[in-house]
Amino acid sequence: MNEMILKSSVAGRARFKYGAFKHLDEKAFEALLGLHVDSFRVNRACASLVVYFDPLKTTLQTIIDLLQKRFETATLMPHVSSPAALYCPSCASCSACESKINSPQSWRSKIWSFVALCGYALYLFVSETFFGASAFALPLPLTAFVALAAAIPLLQEAYADFKAGRFSLHSFMAIALLGAIAGGEATAAFEIVFILRGGMLLEEYTAERSKKQIHELMALGIKKAYVLVDEIEVETDVSDIREGDTVVARSGERIAVDGMIVEGSAEIDESAINGRSEPAFKTLNETVYANTLVQSGRIYIRVSATGEQTYLARMIAKVEASLAQKSPSEVAADRLAARLLTLGTFLTGATFLLTGSWLRAFSVMIVMSCPCATKLAASTAISAGIAKGAKKGVLIKGGAYLEAVSQSEVFCFDKTGTLTTGEPKLVQSICAEGILAHDLLCTAALAEHHNSHPIGIAITKAAELAGFTCHEDNPSDIFAGLGVRLKDHAGDIAVGNAKWMAQNGVDISSLHVQSSQAFLEGYSVVYVARGSRLLGFLSLEHTVRAGTLAMLQGLRKRGVKHLVLLSGDEETVARAFGRTYGFDEVHANVMPEEKADVVEALKTRYANVVMVGDGINDTLAMSKADVAISFASGGSEAAIEVSNIAVTDSNPDAILHLFDLSKESLRVINQNYWIGTGTNLVSVAFAAVGALPPVLAGAMHIAHTVGIMANSSRIAWSNDNNS
Repeated sequence: MNEMILKSSVAGRARFKYGAFKHLDEKAFEALLGLHVDSFRVNRACASLVVYFDPLKTTLQTIIDLLQKRFETATLMPHVSSPAALYCPSCASCSACESKINSPQSWRSKIWSFVALCGYALYLFVSETFFGASAFALPLPLTAFVALAAAIPLLQEAYADFKAGRFSLHSFMAIALLGAIAGGEATAAFEIVFILRGGMLLEEYTAERSKKQIHELMALGIKKAYVLVDEIEVETDVSDIREGDTVVARSGERIAVDGMIVEGSAEIDESAINGRSEPAFKTLNETVYANTLVQSGRIYIRVSATGEQTYLARMIAKVEASLAQKSPSEVAADRLAARLLTLGTFLTGATFLLTGSWLRAFSVMIVMSCPCATKLAASTAISAGIAKGAKKGVLIKGGAYLEAVSQSEVFCFDKTGTLTTGEPKLVQSICAEGILAHDLLCTAALAEHHNSHPIGIAITKAAELAGFTCHEDNPSDIFAGLGVRLKDHAGDIAVGNAKWMAQNGVDISSLHVQSSQAFLEGYSVVYVARGSRLLGFLSLEHTVRAGTLAMLQGLRKRGVKHLVLLSGDEETVARAFGRTYGFDEVHANVMPEEKADVVEALKTRYANVVMVGDGINDTLAMSKADVAISFASGGSEAAIEVSNIAVTDSNPDAILHLFDLSKESLRVINQNYWIGTGTNLVSVAFAAVGALPPVLAGAMHIAHTVGIMANSSRIAWSNDNNS
């Protein structure tokens, strides 16, 4: 079987099932996982692997990636859903997720069970306050049974922790609960479980809300589409469409698949993909994406991806999975929560020993049962930031990257396609003696015909407008950062920059004066040669994206120390651009590996380096940066895949929004820590002297959690105002 199944997952433990596990010895698993896990166990009889790991040092996703890389044909099939669905921001040291897998419970049933607990709490309050009745007067204390029934999920989690050899918050609470009942304090026991269930419900709501927001933003709600079968359009469930099928889409319909147009043309609203407000005209052999809208026209699409494999679905999955990747603040929160658990245990025991009062000890325990809220301090702010970014068209693939943006001292930018529109236009043709401008352009287009680089596309389009049709079937050899070369029967054609001409033995000195003038005017110069003879050069102009200068100045005002331009353009063009837009450092005429070398050198001098790019030639530099940001509109899929953050509409303003969002998230995390620490200190002091009974301690627990959640939710409001 090719399906690797994630059977269960709790913090620190995961179990996988895959047929190939039967044939791999323990030494192979040790070599694969040894550095990432504490221990593992292989059961070849049932083809299963159990791994134990430290959630503070590695993540479940890291282990999944290692296994899938080793077993390349394996398709991960989570037992419940995706690994991201197991995300719970407050249970890194508990077994809540395992309980959800083993005994799934709907959100509605959880609400109703808590409503029932609220009803019983009201009964206790009314009977004891207004009628003087006591639940302890019953022969069989009803309150004790209600508390035990309500605590079943807690007791299950505590038992799972006990089997795994962990002492967690749930173990702590379960011991206290059973101790309260055994000591005749059934009401206090009920209060403990009532408060805990309420807090867990709030925390789960926080996690689910972030994932739901992302799904609502970009969910594909198309159920049916028309498939061409024997020249007849047949209405078909989207789930039944397969790669290679031909789907028909017409005016007013949303496209249900990714694919290539094989017939027809249409104006398509692609704002869900690239954020552009104006529609794009798409015709034969161009790619279209699921969830885009055909505004006018009719197209036949050969399907390349459906369902979870579409571009949009993959982007949703990456953003959602990012919620499960812990940021530095979340890891710090985990450590703090673990220390608070130890401190809470000590303070509870010390209070009982010093005062001899169960009620005071319970009050201290309820107050200190807030490590969950401590974890929420970071995770809710990060979740809110990621969800807010998605609303703005900024897809953030992990909390660590969100935090790092505003802590970065250097921002590096590619020029073509990133700071410029990526759609250059031909301005002039300068010919060598004896060469006609039309022949120069057509020769260049012959070599550039199969090149997807923006300059190559611009040259090809200009030639087509001039009436040239290319019949050349042989693709050119493309040399990133240099140019292209086509082997032609009349002599090889080379098109590219001055460095490329030198490598092909072409002397360009005869046009030095004209090319220097073009450079001074800020044009990109593309030389054209056949064999060793220079035919001339083409001057192209790149349109700078609106808001570029304001974005660069905004970064400077926000404290960014160093702005760097990395460009494949000639030295004169790049430096002129750098002076105009205020860059501190300009690297011109650089190859992809040279861009990466610059980024690595900057990392030795500055804290955190951000690389912003859009093309394949940027991916190596992006992979070396601390944070890689891709401009997704028109950008290469390789750049989008390697990036940590994708700006879907390629708007420079989004960089400032992202920076502000990062800073605001960190500020809210710090505020949340103060809220948690301050309420803990004050409440413990009051509880220890008997001024905070268990009911009020429980209220403080809820207020503690709600306060942190409410403070994190302000990120959405504040970021709107920053915009």
